[in-house]
Amino acid sequence: MTTPGEAPAVTEFIASLADAVKKLSLLYAGTPDDRARPHLEDYLSSIEHGIIEAVGAGKATLISNGFRGAVMGRKHEIEGGGVSRA
Repeated sequence: MTTPGEAPAVTEFIASLADAVKKLSLLYAGTPDDRARPHLEDYLSSIEHGIIEAVGAGKATLISNGFRGAVMGRKHEIEGGGVSRA
């Protein structure tokens, strides 16, 4: 759990994840999923420490999975012309 002094840093980190979802989904749009996923996993590996610091080890997997799903989901929306694939 974060203290009040840590809250701005956590909020900033979460905002940076949201921004990364936008950028990565655009970057990967048009790339086959089997080619995009390894790059996404590399990115997640590079920010894993920051996720753990921001939300704790217990929630890091949940955040990583949500991030992964958000990037790939938005990628599919972009590829479908704004319509989400189920």
